[in-house]
Amino acid sequence: MVIDYRTGRIQKVIVCGIPCDLSDMRIDRSTVPGGRYPYEVADDDESQGESSRVKRGIMVNFFGTQICEIPLPFGNDGVLWLQERDFEWL
Repeated sequence: MVIDYRTGRIQKVIVCGIPCDLSDMRIDRSTVPGGRYPYEVADDDESQGESSRVKRGIMVNFFGTQICEIPLPFGNDGVLWLQERDFEWL
């Protein structure tokens, strides 16, 4: 299932110091306003409910979709690997 960013249930998080909106569903990218950056978050490989990495698209261990007002600092591999306290619920 894919939701509309404008009407879906959104929570606030901070990722690497950057405020973001987060949904536990996939967000239809055509509903994301211009100037915002959509990413997907993956759960850890043990499925313990811990976010472990962020990419432009996640196929395995999908945790949620986040929308940021500024780009996230991705590594050369196109992945933002999350360390302890890189992902905080507000």
